[in-house]
Amino acid sequence: MIALLGEHFSAGRLEIDEFDERCTRAARARFRADVAVLFADLPAPHPEVLVPRDSGTTSEPEREGASRAPRARRGALLGISVAVALLGLLVVTRQFWALLPMIGFVFVWFGTRK
Repeated sequence: MIALLGEHFSAGRLEIDEFDERCTRAARARFRADVAVLFADLPAPHPEVLVPRDSGTTSEPEREGASRAPRARRGALLGISVAVALLGLLVVTRQFWALLPMIGFVFVWFGTRK
């Protein structure tokens, strides 16, 4: 962000005092709104966090796949954990009724997978 402010400064859009103030605020920025205020009155370039999603360089499927990967991993870990817990219950109790939740879980698990 500070590098982009430097570009605007070198282009003559910001005076030294204003550049210094905006750099200080950019260093303290915690939210997108804090950054948006700094670039609201300036033309492009803007930081990537302010670029609308539909005008980015990556396509929508790439972004969806990237955001789904951690969620899918967590889901797989949850599924494996439940399966291991149910198998442990079967081994410890030696009762075959413990297989019923496992069968139900398998149907639900594979029925909701894409």
